Amino acid sequence: MSGKSPNCAAILADISAYLDGELETTACAEIEAHCATCASCEALVQSLRATVGLCREAAAAPLPEDVRRRARESVRRLLENEARH
Repeated sequence: MSGKSPNCAAILADISAYLDGELETTACAEIEAHCATCASCEALVQSLRATVGLCREAAAAPLPEDVRRRARESVRRLLENEARH
């Protein structure tokens, strides 16, 4: 981590909990204060926040009917195979 402060490692260790809103207010304030002075960590936080948002949007989109049909057929085959054994 050349060129980064020792606080960067602490930020990275808590980044998931921070983005998920699982940290206490004090810990969040520390991360935000660090990011205000560390462009690398700020860019990482913003990038991860955008990625999480995209993943949540994708998860909310309905699956196409042909994908749903194939998934149901696969589950049915698996259950039938289990019942035979």
